[in-house]
Amino acid sequence: VQYLYKNKSIEEKLMFIFSAKNLGQTYRRMRYVREYATYQRLQGEEILKKQEQIRKKKAELQQVKAAKENLLQERESEKVKLEEQEKEKRTLVTNLQKKQKGLQNEINKKRREANQLNARIDKLIAEEIERARKRAQEEARREAAARKKEESKEGKSVATETTAKSKPLETYTMSKADRELSGNFAANRGKLPMPISGAYIITSRYGQYAVEGLRNVKLDNKGIDIQGKPGAQARAIFDGKVAAVFQLNGLFNILIRHGNYISVYCNLSSASVKAGDTVKTKQSIGQVFSDGTDNGRTVLHFQLRREKEKLNPEPWLNR
Repeated sequence: VQYLYKNKSIEEKLMFIFSAKNLGQTYRRMRYVREYATYQRLQGEEILKKQEQIRKKKAELQQVKAAKENLLQERESEKVKLEEQEKEKRTLVTNLQKKQKGLQNEINKKRREANQLNARIDKLIAEEIERARKRAQEEARREAAARKKEESKEGKSVATETTAKSKPLETYTMSKADRELSGNFAANRGKLPMPISGAYIITSRYGQYAVEGLRNVKLDNKGIDIQGKPGAQARAIFDGKVAAVFQLNGLFNILIRHGNYISVYCNLSSASVKAGDTVKTKQSIGQVFSDGTDNGRTVLHFQLRREKEKLNPEPWLNR
């Protein structure tokens, strides 16, 4: 009885087959039972496949859920940090507004120093441009004299020589070497190295900007300010010739001419080059000043000019 109960499905199929009225019906019932068994087996296999697919999908969903929970936790953590930073920023702005008068005086002092520095730079650049113009004119005169001498040797007529003498010289602003150097410099736009050694961060960008936390206070930066680590060296951004080295408020400032381009390096505690020296790309030209009263803050002020035109240095540098 127990056997029949445990195997009732088999017994039922057998009873279904043996209860046939004739042999033909028996055959048809046997075929039906086989086909039904095959169908059940295939359905069972399909169910197993579906179960495996469901298991995998469930595992994927659990992984996605875990990833989303981790991302949500990170975002919540980042949100808390941002809220703390915003709170600190608001506190800082409030303190700045309270101290605006004292800061205004300090800014005015810095502005006067910057104006003094820029006026000195402009004066030196104008002098360098004039020297370059004179060099170019002298070169043109030498070339004209050489041509006249050559023509004289080849037996040109007196009338031709008289015309050549009376012909005015062209206006030259650059010598041949300066023109070649200018072309090479311009061709390296966006590839020039940073003018400071080691790790750096740009703390002040080119152009006018408002001082956050202070009302109606705007500053005009003629270049960019680059902060490095204490001991950082200022370095030439391209081959050139040192046009000037001067001191202002106890700090060194260096101008390097690259044809009709001039790079300016300010806020140096020492200079390792002098006017007239030839420098190479990435050559150290002095040490950037580290302010001991400001936690050793080391900032290089860098400018770039095309003759008297002020340029934004950032598009020229490879950062």
